Amino acid sequence: MVGFCRRKNNVIEQWSSLLKLGHKKLSKERDIHWNELLRLGLPEPQESIWKYTPLDQLIDKKFVFPASPQLGYDFIKKEAFTIDAVRLVFIDGWFVPEFSDDQYDSFSIKVSQEFAQKEECSPIISDFFLHLTESLARQVIFIHLKSGIIARRPLYLLHISSGSTSNTVFTSHYRHHFQQDDRSEAVVIEHYISLDNSSHFTGSRLTVSVGNSAKLTHYNFSFEGRKSYHISHNDLKIGCESEVFSHSFLLGSGLTRHQTSAQLNGERSNLIMNSLMIPIGKEVCESRTFLEHHAGYCISSQLHKTIVCDCARAVFNGIMRVLKGANKTKGYIINRNMLLGLFAEVDTQPHLEIYHDDVQCGHGATIGDIDKEKVFYLQSRGIDEASAYRMIMYAFISELTTMVSYDLIKEELIHRIMKRFSGGVL
Repeated sequence: MVGFCRRKNNVIEQWSSLLKLGHKKLSKERDIHWNELLRLGLPEPQESIWKYTPLDQLIDKKFVFPASPQLGYDFIKKEAFTIDAVRLVFIDGWFVPEFSDDQYDSFSIKVSQEFAQKEECSPIISDFFLHLTESLARQVIFIHLKSGIIARRPLYLLHISSGSTSNTVFTSHYRHHFQQDDRSEAVVIEHYISLDNSSHFTGSRLTVSVGNSAKLTHYNFSFEGRKSYHISHNDLKIGCESEVFSHSFLLGSGLTRHQTSAQLNGERSNLIMNSLMIPIGKEVCESRTFLEHHAGYCISSQLHKTIVCDCARAVFNGIMRVLKGANKTKGYIINRNMLLGLFAEVDTQPHLEIYHDDVQCGHGATIGDIDKEKVFYLQSRGIDEASAYRMIMYAFISELTTMVSYDLIKEELIHRIMKRFSGGVL
């Protein structure tokens, strides 16, 4: 334990040096976040919500800011989703105008070095790494969609992080805030990829304030390399009579920890939160959700699916809290897990906190492997064993992949899923 504390202090000192390097004079907001980070302290291995996160892999590293990578437009053209969208490209924490669209349609985009803290941007659930990203992010992107506007094209946020081939680990942090006003509609796509196969650490935070009678569809695609570390946070604050859909596909990184937090603050709003995780090899992938129903007559639905291969580990933790004023709430959390490796592991904890009697809420979790009877049935119909396994796997994931509205993205998503499996299962 003494050794862990010494290494913990060392890595915090490294991040403190990066903070001073990136910002010669700290703003009030960054200072608040850094002090909160110090107050919380780097999580200890025995803490219940961190016990499955192998932080030893992180704290033993030497972190530096990336140098400017040599990146051409050909890489963007090859790796970006080929959809008609308002594209903003970020490389190693910086907005890159020359690779981004210069027309933003209905969206207003503002790039700032500092962040004026607002109530709608305050953390729903606070943790060490959220405040680390707030402290080390070198730019803040403000996105605004005015009342009554229906965005014709989705907003596509492409994040590219480069890795280090030396003994150091490049660290990049991305910070975005989206203000969506009343009666507006938008689609926001987050996409995270690695420039190469070298090690890097990515932190990100997206906060969204959804007005009344608005509609938002949000996708998060985490496709970084297997030597990378990815810790991200999404916060959704939702008004009344709004519809929000948030889908996360966590298909990369040696260590992934993604938190989606949401508040239903107005009556008669609907929220759907889904995720798909497919860790392979020795990867660790965590999906965590926290949802508060503050107002009545709202509906929330969560479906989280996991396929764990080889010696990998998946973690799901979902908390739904229904407060006293949230009468007539309907809310459900479902977690379904499939183990495909002899040493594959999954830890699941859906959890309800109900403080009102007049609600309909439930949760459930299942863990299993591929049903051999289903394989036998398909074989009895003339389908070979490999194809039978493939069909069962597609059926398992299709409930989530069909929620992607763009065919070209869906094709890329399925291609990414196929590459995750070894032995020709998919």
